[in-house]
Amino acid sequence: MSCPDTRPAPHALVPLMPLPEPSPQALLRARLLAALGGGARRGPPPSVELRTRMMRLEAHLAACAFGRLRADARGLRRLALRLGLSEMARVAASVEECAARGDAAALGATVARLGRCGAGALSALRRSG
Repeated sequence: MSCPDTRPAPHALVPLMPLPEPSPQALLRARLLAALGGGARRGPPPSVELRTRMMRLEAHLAACAFGRLRADARGLRRLALRLGLSEMARVAASVEECAARGDAAALGATVARLGRCGAGALSALRRSG
């Protein structure tokens, strides 16, 4: 007889942990990019793009689509670097590495951490203007 898995999903722990705060310089840079329309590139504001990419990462993780997860993590890393969110870029790079190795356990943990970094950045952006 087998027992059902009773471990919580990694994203279920996100609200219980404190959200990391991005630096004031990163917030200023994100606000300026949003005000300027994202620089020379046209598209959604950085906060919308950040939120969209985070949702796609979680969907790819749930579907075990590691190739797509790796590609979206790479895009999120580039977006985070553009916004000056170095901690988030570092965690996104870790997600890329875990997806490349196919390490599902580490991938769940790093995507959860990336979710916390993203939630902290989004809440700080909302508070700052």
